[in-house]
Amino acid sequence: HLDFIPRICKNLKTNAKTSKLKSLKTVKTKRMYMGLKAFIEILRPANCFMAAIAVFIGYVVAIGKIWFETELFFAMASAFLICGAGQVINDFFDVRIDEKIRPQKILPSKKMKVQTALFYSAALFGTGLILASQINMPAFLIAFSFTVLLALYSAVIQKQKFLGNIVVALGTAFTIIFGASIVQNYNVAIFLATSAFFSNMGLEITKDVQDKEADKGHKTTLAMILTQNQVNIVVLAFYALAFLTAFFVWQTKMIQSNYYLLLLIVSGGLFLYSFVLLLQKQPGKAQLFSKIAMVFSLLAFISGVF
Repeated sequence: HLDFIPRICKNLKTNAKTSKLKSLKTVKTKRMYMGLKAFIEILRPANCFMAAIAVFIGYVVAIGKIWFETELFFAMASAFLICGAGQVINDFFDVRIDEKIRPQKILPSKKMKVQTALFYSAALFGTGLILASQINMPAFLIAFSFTVLLALYSAVIQKQKFLGNIVVALGTAFTIIFGASIVQNYNVAIFLATSAFFSNMGLEITKDVQDKEADKGHKTTLAMILTQNQVNIVVLAFYALAFLTAFFVWQTKMIQSNYYLLLLIVSGGLFLYSFVLLLQKQPGKAQLFSKIAMVFSLLAFISGVF
């Protein structure tokens, strides 16, 4: 009557083994998910997406209509990958600083190995350059130049952050020119890129105000060199130049769309509010509204073809 006991024991062992296998599989799946998430997060995909959109804007402004072609896809993908590579290589060189002041980031939190990040950035840069080489020589030269510049920025220039601001702003501006390089028509794109450069300079300096304490002992920023009042004047000057450059495009009828003017005015108002927040010593909120203003600027640029 006791012969059922071995069967129960066997079933218990089988169930325990199955449960253990399921548990190991769950852990493995979770690790794979976390690993994939780290590879995506370190790219700052929102920034990369905006770079791709800027390429699209440069292209449609250059041809004067909404249109898609293979070269445009290559250019947008190239900009996305090179932008992402720049983020990864920057984190690679910043890892020691981030361990002290930003331990939650991907590399200091050990979500990705430092050596893996270096190889990852190289792969992204390489793939971006291969895609750019399929467009034309001007596009490839722009992509190659900014690959070198972003690497130098992360390795050397960013310690002098006020120079790094110029590199970052140029990178944003040249995504528009990169898009125009597909058809090599830069007549309007050069002005829109200049406006983007000025607005990004204002944003980067505003970021430096917020990061002033964290950057002390690690980087030299404009917020450390100048007084707060002087920084405020510089930021306002850059925002004003951004607006006036974009307004010049409409005033000279390079773009005649009323949508362009309307969106540009909204953007200008948001930049002004961002500056007011900076005066009120709220650099975090000032950054946010500056970024929103940039979105409206991009919408203004693209509305120029309607």
